[in-house]
Amino acid sequence: MNILYAVCAWGLGHATRSLPILRRLAREHRVIVYSDGPALALVRSELPDLAFVEAPAYPNIFGGRLLALDFFLGLPRLVRAMRAEYRETQTLVAMHGIDRVVSDSRWGVSSRRVPSIFISHHLRQVAPRGFRAAERLTEAVTWRSIHGRYRRILVPDVASGGGLSGRLAHELSRYDPAQLRYIGPISDVTRQAVTRDLDTLVVLGGPEPSRSRLEEHLLPGLAALPGRTVVLRGVPDARAPRWPLATVAAFPHAPKAERDTLFSAARVIVGRSGYTTLMDAASVGARALFIPLPGQTEQEYLAARLAQRGLTHHVRERDVDLPRDVRIAASRPGLDGLVPRGADPAAVAIEEIVA
Repeated sequence: MNILYAVCAWGLGHATRSLPILRRLAREHRVIVYSDGPALALVRSELPDLAFVEAPAYPNIFGGRLLALDFFLGLPRLVRAMRAEYRETQTLVAMHGIDRVVSDSRWGVSSRRVPSIFISHHLRQVAPRGFRAAERLTEAVTWRSIHGRYRRILVPDVASGGGLSGRLAHELSRYDPAQLRYIGPISDVTRQAVTRDLDTLVVLGGPEPSRSRLEEHLLPGLAALPGRTVVLRGVPDARAPRWPLATVAAFPHAPKAERDTLFSAARVIVGRSGYTTLMDAASVGARALFIPLPGQTEQEYLAARLAQRGLTHHVRERDVDLPRDVRIAASRPGLDGLVPRGADPAAVAIEEIVA
């Protein structure tokens, strides 16, 4: 088949979780990856033999600290980008004889001519505390945006017990259960049988300038951490400024084999509480310290939910004290057991895509 696979470029998470599916698809099918920015650079660095088309960039609504205001200010540009990618999708489908369209959270990428699949864990927006009733509205808006356009919605989570995503993809009222398929948490990190001899692994990511802001905020604490620390800076296009700490190892990005080893060896993983980071940490059963993006209700909710269950530790960006908070995270049980053993979410996804 000829498959158009679109990847949202708000951070690297969508690209990272798409890699296991893309690797499998590329064995038997012709795949065109449609994305932009660092997400496109990441997939190209991992799978250079695929075909690539640069998509219109979504406006960055995560740059400031007033996320709701940034979202509404950026909404007209976001809608224009989605309309542009929808038009371009129709052109690509006709030009390349596309048989399937897959969209990991690029809302404008679908086609009425061929079956389209949507991948998302974000089927409603979590409302701020005190406004939970508004979640019915956010679910309705999200449902209306994708209803009728996709043959199936693939949710990278388990179906029972609220999974990792909680209210983001569970307790839904508008979606037809027949349209949803919970494929299980999907991660490009494969657990290795190695000694946990890496005291702290810091995983940076997300759109700029929030990535750089967190990196700068963590620098003093990184130098004070005991034991061995490694930082993955989350800049696969290699445009990061010079790393200032000679005593702490840092890499712009790491290929899969190296990521597998680092994640598996880490005693504590530190990073944003983006959903892909949660899935990566759960895939190796790690202890974790999560630092939500300020104002990002999804990340704040996910981090708080796991902390309330006593599994991990979370702290606001402005309150981070790395030596203290890593020590607390190391005392929590971590995320072992949250990803079903033997599950193969990528295989389930491909089954739905090519059906």
